[in-house]
Amino acid sequence: MSVQVSYSKQTIFGLIFIFLLLFFLEISINVYDYFTKTCKYEKNADAYANFSDELKKQICHDFQDLAWGSVPFPYLEPNQKMKTININSDAFRGGEIEKNPNDNFRIFIVGGSTVFGSGSSSDKTSIPGYLQELFDKSDYDNVEIINAGIPGSQSTNELNRIKNNLEKYDPDGIVIYNGWNDLRESLKGLQQIQTSQNLSIYDEIENNLWYLLSKYRTIQVIQKFTYYSEDTDWEHRVIYEHNENEIDQKIKIWKSNMNEVCSSSDYETLIILQPISGSSNRSLSDFEYMKYLQNDGEKMNKTLDKYSESLKELDCKNTDDFTNVFDNVEGPIYYDEGHVTDRGNLIIAEKMFKVIQTKILS
Repeated sequence: MSVQVSYSKQTIFGLIFIFLLLFFLEISINVYDYFTKTCKYEKNADAYANFSDELKKQICHDFQDLAWGSVPFPYLEPNQKMKTININSDAFRGGEIEKNPNDNFRIFIVGGSTVFGSGSSSDKTSIPGYLQELFDKSDYDNVEIINAGIPGSQSTNELNRIKNNLEKYDPDGIVIYNGWNDLRESLKGLQQIQTSQNLSIYDEIENNLWYLLSKYRTIQVIQKFTYYSEDTDWEHRVIYEHNENEIDQKIKIWKSNMNEVCSSSDYETLIILQPISGSSNRSLSDFEYMKYLQNDGEKMNKTLDKYSESLKELDCKNTDDFTNVFDNVEGPIYYDEGHVTDRGNLIIAEKMFKVIQTKILS
């Protein structure tokens, strides 16, 4: 005699089976990734030619192992100590900030992963790290530079963070270095203006679900092996197609966010538009050109040009365009379409050092 199982029970058993399959797959992937962690883009990127394999691997491991929170926007958990990355008790990269800054001129450098220093060999070789060193050796040795970069952030995140977090530290100056994440972000992402005060329970559930999904290593590892495929025709394939739709609306939001930051009378502000691969007048290395092609570099740079024009229209007193910061620089700089290694960070920091003196400290 056969026993029939209801469709509802079949569905439940099916879901349990899928869950267990994904669960054991995740365990297997984590074990595999623990022993075979690689960072293929850094392994192959010629900008890392002078880095030891051990250091490249450590940079990758430390970044992958960062602990995050997710509500209302992704943020770094405080008190993380690694070989190449230190997150202090205030959740900023670097050493502890001065608790009594009365004698210091405190400047926060705000932006995404390029400010944070993704791919940097240490806290000191990020853009803010180099900046601090330059000021320490100058006549402005009372300037305190704080790395307020958050990987993945764009102007809406940055505005909210400044208003809801950074202002409580009584900044004397805020420098925003951005553009790349804004031109890649969706219009919906830029429109999401949330704070912990107006976040609904459904928003919290959704944000936490997306955060948990982002930590699912199976997806990341599969993505790593597909995104960085070594197929013979891979060098000429567009793997990220830049969406030029709604650019005008996105730029309008970026301008509004930047103007709101600049409207504060409590601190000096400086808005800097960052470079991407192909925006400076220089010869790209073979690897850089591959990344330029893979990430739809021609369209990306056309959009960045629109941001450059909009930078001139801001109501901000202090702005600067760094899209050409690498003009005539020889040798590899980028390890993907927008991130640079220590050498690139130093070039940017040296120019930023001069601009800050002229536009904020003078």
